[in-house]
Amino acid sequence: MTDDASEPGGPRGTGRLARAAAALSDVFGALAGVALAGIVVIVCTEIVLRLFRHSLLVTDEMGAYLNAAVVFLGLAYSLRHGAFIRMEFVYDRLSRPVRRLATWCFVLITTVFVAALVYVAWKHVQYAYVQDTRAISVLATPEWIPQSLMLLGLAALLVQLVAFIWERVRHVP
Repeated sequence: MTDDASEPGGPRGTGRLARAAAALSDVFGALAGVALAGIVVIVCTEIVLRLFRHSLLVTDEMGAYLNAAVVFLGLAYSLRHGAFIRMEFVYDRLSRPVRRLATWCFVLITTVFVAALVYVAWKHVQYAYVQDTRAISVLATPEWIPQSLMLLGLAALLVQLVAFIWERVRHVP
């Protein structure tokens, strides 16, 4: 994706929004990496403990939370660095003007969809917090905590998409 200035992973804009979106994406990308390392640590710990007939009892729950963190916190980072999902075999066969149009359609539709997801996720987190819903597990984790990571990742993706649109629109002659 980085070969075309019209694409979300293309050359970075110089505006404040683009710089803020890039910084946010990088921070969340790093946090996603930390979450991935956390998965490795707890799974390896569980394996070693089972050799001694013990268990953390929370490996599956914590692994699931960390997995969600990896996915959602990594969304904006993957978009910014051109690693977002795309059907290359179709996309690469398009002419440059059609590819630009397809990119704009993708970005606009995705922005609307992600904005709706952010709204729904916000309402969901708000409900979980107010009602103090908890996981039915050993940890009894307040559900708003892992759900907040999903909301933050979606919000960062939305900021990255809006920054892409803003940087391209403000440079139109």
